[in-house]
Amino acid sequence: MFQEETLKMSKSGKNEDQPVNGASEEVAEDVTEEAQADAAEEVEAVEVEELVEPEAEPDPLADMTAERDEFKGKWLRVVAEMDNLRKRTSRELVQSRKFAQADVLRSILEVQDNFERALQSAPSESDTDAPDSFREGVEMIHQKLSGVLKEKGVTPLMALEATFDPNFHDAVGQLPREGVEAGIVIEVVQQGYNFGDMVLRPARVIISA
Repeated sequence: MFQEETLKMSKSGKNEDQPVNGASEEVAEDVTEEAQADAAEEVEAVEVEELVEPEAEPDPLADMTAERDEFKGKWLRVVAEMDNLRKRTSRELVQSRKFAQADVLRSILEVQDNFERALQSAPSESDTDAPDSFREGVEMIHQKLSGVLKEKGVTPLMALEATFDPNFHDAVGQLPREGVEAGIVIEVVQQGYNFGDMVLRPARVIISA
């Protein structure tokens, strides 16, 4: 009896040890898996840190160079704008002076026209067979005035027998002329003048029909 009970107890003890060993093995496997997962996460974190580039430290020299270039560009733009303003102001000043001179010269042209009319209406020496001191005086004044106008840049327009151009001619009449095609200046009623590259006064003309 005692042996049978002992044998039963030994068998039952063996059966009770088996589930304990199995549980310990499962716990060991779980710990191993957790350790492997932690190790994998650490490796991934290290790889991510290696991929992220460290922030570059500010370079004082590069910052100063960029600031210098910026101020240099602004300065060059200001200098260019000032130069353009100076040139534009100079052109406008020259033009305003030229327009003011043109107004005065147009008034002098009226005096020139009167001298030319006086010479055209006064008799010549061939008509009177005697020297005419009055005519000689008018001719001298006319020549002097023409010289002054020429010195100031005033030159007569060559309009006779030229093709009519509204930029230089002012047509006051139109007449048929045999052998002359239409649009040709056949008579100058009033002489026109240039002032440099400016038309001081267009010539008043009669053109062929």
